[in-house]
Amino acid sequence: MIIINLKGGIGNQMFQYAFGKKMALKNDDTLKLETAGLARANDVGDIYRPFSLDAFQIQKNIATPDEVRKLKYPYGIISKGLRWFNFKILKKRHTIFEQEALSWTGDLFLDGYWQSPLYFDDIRKPIVAEFQLRTPLSTSVMKYKTRMESTNSISVHIRRGDYVKNPQVLKEFGICEASYYQAAIDQINASTDNPTFFVFSDDIAWVKENLPLPATSVFVQDPDLRDVEELALMSMCKHNIIANSTFSWWGAYLNNNDEKIVIAPTPWFNESKSDPHLIPETWTQLPKA
Repeated sequence: MIIINLKGGIGNQMFQYAFGKKMALKNDDTLKLETAGLARANDVGDIYRPFSLDAFQIQKNIATPDEVRKLKYPYGIISKGLRWFNFKILKKRHTIFEQEALSWTGDLFLDGYWQSPLYFDDIRKPIVAEFQLRTPLSTSVMKYKTRMESTNSISVHIRRGDYVKNPQVLKEFGICEASYYQAAIDQINASTDNPTFFVFSDDIAWVKENLPLPATSVFVQDPDLRDVEELALMSMCKHNIIANSTFSWWGAYLNNNDEKIVIAPTPWFNESKSDPHLIPETWTQLPKA
């Protein structure tokens, strides 16, 4: 049995599920999900995130507390001490790509962020299929989808929220400055014809006041739109400008346009631990500040 410990928001949960799926297929084993940790504070003070993956067509098998205990603490208090030491002292978060992880076998309790497409690129098609919305597209989604299909659509994601309100998150990630978005828009304008920019943000009011955008911009704002629907809409655009956010990373990764242009910020983190394997080689990286 393979259990993946879910934590963080939608994008983080998607990375974790994708790695778990890869390991289950590789080892011909059963994948189960541990969701209890979503209600606990993590290492950057993020206290609660809902389980979001059930909006997608995933194989939802929730691990029982007994199954979690047996895999997470196979040697009782010794296992608990080792896990505490790895997390608190060594700060092993499994964010950077680790080739050796793909060779693990047997029963596994996978606790990390696993933020690299190198873990699952070879099974991209089934991953993309499972990350399609489970329910039919709503009227709100269809309204934007129709416009995206009839234009040279570019998604632009501006992440605010906890990136500016939570001091720990701001210190770790930083934000993409206006200069990044201007450079990305300039590159899109130079590379495509008649682009229409579809703007996604958790603070549209701030974006309108502070970020100069082309006249051909459409602000995606509808009180009936769920987060997962916004992510799906990003993937429906022909090209993508993303923030240093796993949310828009997945919007771009799920984009099936073979000729897509994806512009991503660098460095992803403020600190020196950014993984060079997080951004696919076909994507363009521009300084975020």
